[in-house]
Parts: sequence; structure tokens; C-alpha cells
Amino acid sequence: MKKSFLNTFGEKGILLDPSAIEILMGLRDAEECAERIIKDSGNRPLVLTKEDIARYACADPASVENSARRGHDRDTARTTSVGASRLPAPTRGVKVLKDITGNSTCVGNVIDFAKLFKDRYSTLKKMLSKRRELAGLMPIARARKLERDLRFAGIVNDSRSTKNGHTLIEMEDETDKIQVLVLKNSIRGNEAIFKDEVLGVVGSFSKDGKIVIAKDIIRPDVPLTSGITPNGSESVVAFVSDVHIGSNTFLDKEWSRLVGWLRKDPVAKDIGYIVMPGDLVDGIGIYPGQEDELRIDDVYAQYAALSEAIKDFPDWIQVVMMPGNHDAVRLAEPQPALSNDITSLFDPAVKFVGNPCYLEIEGRTILAYHGKSIDDFNSGARHLNYTNPEEAMKEMLKRRHLAPVYGDKTPLAPEQKDYLVINIVPDIFVTGHVHVCKLDEYRGIKLINASAWQSQTAFQRMHNQMPDPAKVPMVHLGTGDCWVESFSS
Repeated sequence: MKKSFLNTFGEKGILLDPSAIEILMGLRDAEECAERIIKDSGNRPLVLTKEDIARYACADPASVENSARRGHDRDTARTTSVGASRLPAPTRGVKVLKDITGNSTCVGNVIDFAKLFKDRYSTLKKMLSKRRELAGLMPIARARKLERDLRFAGIVNDSRSTKNGHTLIEMEDETDKIQVLVLKNSIRGNEAIFKDEVLGVVGSFSKDGKIVIAKDIIRPDVPLTSGITPNGSESVVAFVSDVHIGSNTFLDKEWSRLVGWLRKDPVAKDIGYIVMPGDLVDGIGIYPGQEDELRIDDVYAQYAALSEAIKDFPDWIQVVMMPGNHDAVRLAEPQPALSNDITSLFDPAVKFVGNPCYLEIEGRTILAYHGKSIDDFNSGARHLNYTNPEEAMKEMLKRRHLAPVYGDKTPLAPEQKDYLVINIVPDIFVTGHVHVCKLDEYRGIKLINASAWQSQTAFQRMHNQMPDPAKVPMVHLGTGDCWVESFSS
């Protein structure tokens, strides 16, 4: 059949990439797709790529519907939206909306840090000013002169508990500093306040006029949305995080199961994209004594091994890789994409992006962040832990910032713009770092923590952390349905 297709196309002067013919042969309606290609003499390109084949395959609504149904006939919490499958399919491909790669300007001096925090404050203040509760927002210096209810915004300099269990916050803006007391029995009394986050305050001065008694604390937060509405895409995006190739705890057998599943399982035919949010390799010198836990002790050899490990991914899948705190880039966030001497080890089709990164894939906005700041959130709030990283992700969205705390566990680069501000509301928010697989939702945004491919490490045993490895969370881009495929033994 393959030879017959090639002969037919050859007679019509139609050329195909090798990967394109393989995609065509894998379609259930291959003959109908080939006929559509031949008839489309006015618009088809000279050389057909796998993306072109996917476009022609989507031209028939029945084919789209059948493909979507194949991807959803599973014992999972998925439902098929037939109406969604009848919508026109959005353009295939990955577009980088924002990351630091090629845009870094920081030197590391005091001026750069001042610009970073000024940009953070001004950006988040604009978001706060749109909140109904903060109508009439004013600078702190002006608020000091008023006796009535006050509404102002500022960045947190410090936060501490008083002897009576209340929370005392020191805040500042470009005009002044002020003390704010949050009473323990108030609506916000039990909420964690993080250094360097930007808050709005509604309150009034105490009788002595020295501090503001908060009536409410307002965060920028993301708007309440209706969630992902059907858009006609039939593609699935899979998230494969924290591979840690090079470690002696890398899960070879489980990885082989994943590769075999991608190549053979009918459900995998719908996977158009794999996003890998950081810690691609185990790295070198990341923590004391790491050399005793390495199978590959050269970082370039680790990346070469990763390149080999993904070579058997099907050709129709677009792979997107970003760094994490174990990868060979600067540790300070935001991190640029891996350097050319590393990316040259991979197939040119692999797309490399920075951390964090906003991606647009078939009409969906994805915020991908490795998640190092989960360490800071967990240590700064009693209700957060490593078992439920999705709760820390919700705190990031409430603050519209991925890593507000400077000087703690997450190093921050003093860029002139704060690339860690969440100024684009995503459809999907994915992190990694903590080696746990979790799915959740916050105000219509899909939340995903993307597991790992490493068994329990000595560090995790020491801290009583149990990983949940060898799982792949997925999102159907057309319907928004989420599920997890497990490859553990």
C-alpha cells in the first residue's frame, strides 16, 4: 500500500517527507486523505510534511470524530465532546509567546534589582487597580493623610507574627512605607504572607494612627473563567517532566514502556506534543555527594543519552524541552533555553525553550514552569506540602507570580522585566520538580504536576518524600479533558 501511494503521488508530481508517508500510513482513512491531497492541486505545498498530512487528515469531520473517539475510549475520567470534534481544527504547531531566551539584559548590580522589583510592583499594581474592592486605590503617602477607609497597594518588605497571634506586615510603594496589622480572627488571618509579594489592602488606621488595621487583603489573582471550551483540535499534549537521565535511579524499564506505548497504542496516535518541563538530566555537582548517585558522570554524555532516549518517539510528536534546576544553564530564574552545544546533540525538530515559558499550542495557552519555587511556598505556608504541589500552584496564581520570594531557596536573576509575573492567564499550568503526579483545576485553569522518571533518591528518603514516578498526565487540546497514563511496574 505504501508503494502504491508513492507511485500515485509521484505521477501527480507530489513529494513527501519520509515522516509524512509514515503518518499517512497510520491513518484509518489514509485513502480518503490521499484523495483530498490529490484534489487540492491549487493549495498543497510542493513537498508535504507530517504537519500537512495532519491538516489534510483533519479536513474530514468524520475522521476527526473517529480519532477523538479512539483517544477517549479509556477507563479514565474522560468524556468525548462530539460537538467539539466538528469544529474547524486550529493550526498545528508550537508558538513561544514569552520566555527569557535571547532577552536577558541583567548585569547583577543594584540598579538591575531595583528595576526588577519596580517592574514587578507596577505590573501587579495595575492588576490590583482593576479589582472592585480596591476602587480608589491611592499611594501610601497619600493614604497616610486620610482618616477614612484606605485602599492602597504595596510590596511586602517583612511579615511576622505578634505575641497575640496577629500578623504584622511592613509594606512599601514608591512613595512611602506603612505597617499593616491582620487580625488572627479576620477573614485573612490564617493566610500566609510571603516576602516580596504585592498586595492590596483595605483598612483604616488604629486609634494612635501608627498602623493600619486590615479589613481585607486583596491579591491580583486570576479571573474566574469558564475553563477550556471546545475548539476543534483533536490533538493531545502529554507532559513528561524530571527525566533525570544520568542518575542511577533513572527508571529504564518504565521509560521503555512509555516509548513502546507511544509507538503502538491507538490512544497515542492522538498525541501531537510532548512538553518536558525541566530536570531533563541529573546534572553534575547539583548537591553534595551527587557523584555517588550518578550512572553517567559527564553532563554532555547525559544529554546525549537523553537524545537517544527520545529518538524512538513517533515522528508526528513535537517535543518541547525546557530546563530545571538540575540542567546545564544558570540556576537563577528565569532560565534561558539550553545552549547550542547541548541542543546540537538533538534532532533539529526538538524545540528548546526557557523556564518559565508561555506556549501556544493549537489555540491553547500553556504556562510551563519547572517549579523550584514550590520549595519556598512549602516552607512559608503551613497548609502546603510536597504531596500536594497543586496547592502551591494555586498560591502562585492567586499572587500572579511564580516565585515572589527573593533570597530564599529559589535564586532570582535581576532582569529589568520580571518574567516570573503571570501576566498572561493560561488555559493549562504545568510544573514538575517535586516528582509527584497531580491533576487539578483552579478558576477554570488546568493544573498539572508532571511526575518524574526517577525512583526515590537518598535525599527524598532523608526527608520522607515519596515520589509518584513513571506517569504521564495528558490534556486533550480540543475538549480540555485530562487524564493520566501510568507506566510504573
